[in-house]
Parts: sequence; C-alpha cells; structure tokens
Amino acid sequence: MALRTALLAFLLCACADKAPGRKLASGIAQRLAVQGGAVAFLLDAAHPDGSAVPDDLLAGDLWVALGDGPARKVGSGVSSQPGMTAFSSSGEVAVLSAWRFRAGEGELWTAAPSGDPVLVARAAREFAWSSTGALAWVAPNQLGLRTAGGARTVGIEGLQNIGWSPDGKQVAARASGAAGGKLFLVDAAAGGTPRPIATGTSDFAFGPDGALAALGLPPPKGGDRALLLDGKEIARATAFAFSPDGKELALLSTSKQPGEATGDLYRLARKGGPPQLVAQKVSDWRWSPAGDLLCLSRYDLRARAGVLTVSAAGAPPREVAPKVQSFVSSGRRILYLVQSPQKGDYKIELWGVDLSAAAPPHKIDDGVYGWDLVGDTLFYKARCAGGPRSCSLLRTSFEAGVPPSSAAGVPPSAGVPPTFLVANVAGFDLSQDGSRILLQQPHRGATRAVDLAVIEAQGPPPAHVKPFVEQAEASSKFADPQGRRVVYALVAAGRGGVYLADVP
Repeated sequence: MALRTALLAFLLCACADKAPGRKLASGIAQRLAVQGGAVAFLLDAAHPDGSAVPDDLLAGDLWVALGDGPARKVGSGVSSQPGMTAFSSSGEVAVLSAWRFRAGEGELWTAAPSGDPVLVARAAREFAWSSTGALAWVAPNQLGLRTAGGARTVGIEGLQNIGWSPDGKQVAARASGAAGGKLFLVDAAAGGTPRPIATGTSDFAFGPDGALAALGLPPPKGGDRALLLDGKEIARATAFAFSPDGKELALLSTSKQPGEATGDLYRLARKGGPPQLVAQKVSDWRWSPAGDLLCLSRYDLRARAGVLTVSAAGAPPREVAPKVQSFVSSGRRILYLVQSPQKGDYKIELWGVDLSAAAPPHKIDDGVYGWDLVGDTLFYKARCAGGPRSCSLLRTSFEAGVPPSSAAGVPPSAGVPPTFLVANVAGFDLSQDGSRILLQQPHRGATRAVDLAVIEAQGPPPAHVKPFVEQAEASSKFADPQGRRVVYALVAAGRGGVYLADVP
C-alpha cells in the first residue's frame, strides 16, 4: 500500500509538472522565429570547433513546424548568424546546412510545407527568395536559379552577392573586389548571358520601380564613389538609399573627410537637379515609411548622440532635439531616446513627436528599456529596479505627454498619466492586432530564465498575474496575430524542449 501511494504521488507530480501545449522537440532550443504560422528554432546549438570562430556564434540542428503539423529537422550544423534560414511567400523554407565557418559556405536545402528536405546545392554562401517564390543562390563562380521553369546555373566569376528585383523577374549579381567588382543583371526566367551593368562596385540596391543603383569605382584617395543608376553616373556618394516611393535617393558623402565615420547627408531627386543638403556630420540615417528622411546630425562619437533632424519633401530640414541616442518611426510619428544630463551622469528619456501635427515634441517617461507602438497606443518598460530584467509595464497614448497648454490641435488624451499594468517584467511581446501581451517575468533564482503569462492589452490592469509556464527561454513569443498561441522553449534542467501552446 505504501508503494502504491508513493507511485500515485509521483505520477501526480509528473502530471502537475507537464508543460502546457504540444511538444515540438526535446532539447535546449535557441533563436525561436515565427513567420506566417511557421515556427523555426535551433536545437542543442553549441560553439563549433576552431578558435577562429567568434564565441557568440553557434551551430545546431534547425527544426521547423508548419501550422498544426509536426516539427521536423530540416538541417544540421546550421549557424546562428543571420541569413542562414528564410521562408518563401508560400511557406517553403530554405536553410544553409553543414556550415563551414572557415570557407563561409554550406549546403543549401529546401523543404516545402508537406515535403521532405531536398538538397539544392552542395556549396552555397548565401541565398534569397523572390517575391514570387523563386530561389537564387551564390555558388562558387556560379549563380543558381530555381524558378517555375526549373533549376539552372549561370557562370559568374567570383560571384559574391545577389539581390532580386521587386517584381521577381531579375537578379542583380555582384562579383567580389578581387574579381573586379563587376555587377550583372540576369533575367531569372529566360536565363542567358548575364548583362554587365558596372565594374568596381561595392554596393547595389533595387528601387521600388525596379531601377538598379550601385556604387562604382572609388577615387584614389578614398571617399565618395560614383553612384550609378541603371549603369549611368548621376552623383557621387559613400552610401545611398532609395526613398519609399523610389522618386528620390538619400546620399551620404564623406568627400570632405574620407574614411570618417560620419558625413554629409543629401536628398537627390531622380527627375534631375543638384543634391539638397539635409545635415552635416551625420551618423545614423534612414527613410521613414512616410517618406521623411531622418538622421542624427552633428554626431558626437564619444557621447554616441546627435541632433535628431528631419527632412520632409518640399520643406527645409528641421532639427527636432539634441543629445538623441537612437530613434524609430511609425508613419510620421517618431519615438526617440534623449540623454538628459545629470550631476556627473545622465539619464535616458523617451520622447515622441508627430510630424503631421502642430503639437511640439513631448516627453513620455524616464528610464525606458523597450516599447511597442500599435495605432495610438504605446506600451513600454520603465521604472526598473537594478536593470532591465525587473521593470514596470505601462500603457499610454502616443499624445498623452503633449502639454495641455500647447498650441491648437492638442488631442483629448494630452496630459493623461500612463496606466500601470504589471510590475517585475523582463520583457514582453505584443500580438500583431494589439489585443494581448505575452509577459516575461524573471524566474526567481535564474539569471536568464523567465516565467510566461498572457494578459489583455486593453482595459483595466489585471488584479493578479499567474504564469502558465515557468523557466522558459526569453525569446518565447506569440505564434499567431491574435495572441492565442504561444511558442516557447523550456530551459529547466532535464525538461528542455520547444512547445506550442494555445492560451485562453
């Protein structure tokens, strides 16, 4: 009887400890990724042999689960560095397996949602899916192509980088500098001889309309290169980027001080005319989705901060704020981190500005360690105790920090304090529709593990937060747009594994 009682107690404990959800694989998982209902992760990754491999790079087995189907291994020896795996628009996965770090190449495999892995190439250094689901890859001195018409290769000496045109009909292929930096254009469907575009190129990119821009030969003493558009020089620059509508180009010039980390930023209209100066001594710069050119000008390398400057079409450049450390944009709304000087130190403040409104920039909060903006609602971590692993999660509207006494057009939410949601938060994941939050709370006694809970993003703060699983890996996230499914990896000793759980 005592033995039966002990056995029953053991079984009850085992049932209580069972992780919720469907188990996808056993082992220690890393690099959880979700795309279009597919889940991918590295299992039992470890540092490969060889002192030349950086300590932060790992290699392991790549597992993939599509929808409600079982997880399966699609590659071994897959590096943890970016670009090793990617999904096509139809859900097919490609992976560089058996990665050889010294050679910088591996085996290219693909796996359809309902098929076994298929070997595509024995040696490949990179690959890319087109918008139409065609596949291109870089093999030794060859461009590989797999389209609806079949697979073939095109010989290109010293091929190093590739890129698809937006319509998926052409591939730009650039040879290494040792092979002359030649840039070719290849018709993906018809094949044939690669069409030479330029020589001595260092970088290239397609515009939204399919125009191909590239940086050509450098001058003898360094600095700006020739900027070629469809093979014709239109300006000189060290770096460039198309605007979202493709009608303009942003140009970074270092001609005044070749080799410097900062330069002068210009806007260049493709229809003609000279480049228009936006700002000087620029470090970080990018186009916003709305077509504004944003940058950090007069950048101080020691302080790692500059002046947030905005250039809108048809308007002179506008300086928004000094001592800005970083920024992100959502439409014409910008969120940025400001270094606020204190006695002997400084604190970080989160500010926001709406370029389409008359209201001035406004402060949101101090000590912010992460945020997510959905529509008009902003969720963020702040008021941390001893670091970013124990913070409060708060909710506010983007305009809540606007002073009520500012100019006309002040929104009704101006001056409303943020809503406290949960304490002791290490991280969070917001569902795509903005309705639910996956909380990651530090697990007591563990330096990296977190406990997971799901709360509603809107409405009053929860009275009590109860984790549905403990000791999970911090990369756990929602696996669907509505926040009803979570993929997580357990890191508890003897219980490692990846699970897909439906959460109420």
